Amino acid sequence: MAKTKRNVRAKAKSVVGAAKQKAQELQAKLRQENLLHKTLTPKSSTTKKEKSALKHKKLLKKFAETRKERKEETARKNREKTKVIGDLKPLKDALPSLQDIYNLVKTKQKDAAEKITLTEPEAPLSANEKIRKKRTEVVNRVKSFEKVIKDKKFKQNPREVIAAHVRNKYQAMEEDDE
Repeated sequence: MAKTKRNVRAKAKSVVGAAKQKAQELQAKLRQENLLHKTLTPKSSTTKKEKSALKHKKLLKKFAETRKERKEETARKNREKTKVIGDLKPLKDALPSLQDIYNLVKTKQKDAAEKITLTEPEAPLSANEKIRKKRTEVVNRVKSFEKVIKDKKFKQNPREVIAAHVRNKYQAMEEDDE
């Protein structure tokens, strides 16, 4: 009996040893395949700190975007609430660039300066007359803005209406100069 126990134990040890050896060989093959795979397409490894930093940056960016959108929305609502004028942002977008206007005004000022030297100076206005004149100018501007805002063509396509108005003004100014 003692011999059979030893034989069984010896056989079991040899079978277990063979199984271990096969498992090690398989693991070695897998490691080699993984190494080959890694060399062909290297996997970028990011640390936990880097991942959390990226998430933090994304979150801050998202907060900034929402804050910006919220500010734009409140600004738009405030512009709509203004009593007389309303929302002038489309009007502002449709106007020509500041540089074009500046160049035009500069040439007109030179012409006006030449004309002023030829004409006599006007009598200065009193303080009350200046105030009345400014007040009427402001009232006239407000009325014209109200008319523009109520206009059907302006509501449909504000940029086209403003562009046409600017063209007409330039043509009228050129005709006056001639």
